[in-house]
Amino acid sequence: MPRSLAMTLLAATALLAAPAVAQVADKLYYAEGGMLVLLAPAFPKDALARGESATVTVAGTVQTDGRLEGVRIETSPPNAAFESAVRQVVPLWRLQPRIVSPGCGAAETDGRVTIWFEIEDSKPKVRYAATRPVGLKPEIRNDRPPVRAFAPKFPAKFAVDPKTPKSVLQVAYLGVAEDGSVINVSLAPMLYYRDFEQDIVEAVRQWKYAPQALPWCGEAVFNLALEPKP
Repeated sequence: MPRSLAMTLLAATALLAAPAVAQVADKLYYAEGGMLVLLAPAFPKDALARGESATVTVAGTVQTDGRLEGVRIETSPPNAAFESAVRQVVPLWRLQPRIVSPGCGAAETDGRVTIWFEIEDSKPKVRYAATRPVGLKPEIRNDRPPVRAFAPKFPAKFAVDPKTPKSVLQVAYLGVAEDGSVINVSLAPMLYYRDFEQDIVEAVRQWKYAPQALPWCGEAVFNLALEPKP
C-alpha cells in the first residue's frame, strides 16, 4: 500500500529507545528492494498553483550499499517539473539490496519506487510505494536465538555530538555455519548504518548459535540507545 510522507526523512521503522541489547524481532524486516531511507521530493510550486498532479515511477539497480543506480524515470502525464523534483532526491534514497546464500551477503537487485503527487483540499500530498522484485527469496530466520551473544557498543561520537541521534534502529543479516559460528555480517543500509557497522559486526561475529545440519541466514534487530545518566 502507498505510504504517506508525513515527515521529510523516513526510515524503515521508527527509532526506538531501548537498552543496547540483542533482540529477536517479531517479524522479518527483510524486504528486497524495499525503501529504507526516503527523502520526500518537494511538490513543484508552479504545478501546485495550476492544480497539476502526476505519478512518477523510478526504476534502477539497487547497489549493495542501498543506492539506486542506472535510474530510469517515467512521469504520467509527462511533466518535467515533477521529474526534476524526484531526480533531485533519488541520490539520497536507500533501498534494501538482495541477501544471498550462502554467507548472507548483500548483492545487487532491481528497485522500483512510485511517487504520487496529489492535491487534496488545495493542499499538496505526496505518497510512495516500493515494488518488491518477483522471485524466490532466501529463507532468513529470526526464530533461532543465539546461545551466546554480545551487545554492540553505541558509537562514542553520538554521545558527544548533540546533533546526532541518541537512539537508533539497525538490522543485521548474518551467515551462520553448521557449527553455529557467525561467518559473515551484512547491515541493512538504514540511517547511520555506517556509523554502527564496525561495532555491530565486531559484536555479532562473536555470537554462537546451536549447531544445525546446514548453513543458514539469520536476522538480528538492534534497538540501540545511550543509557541515561543516573
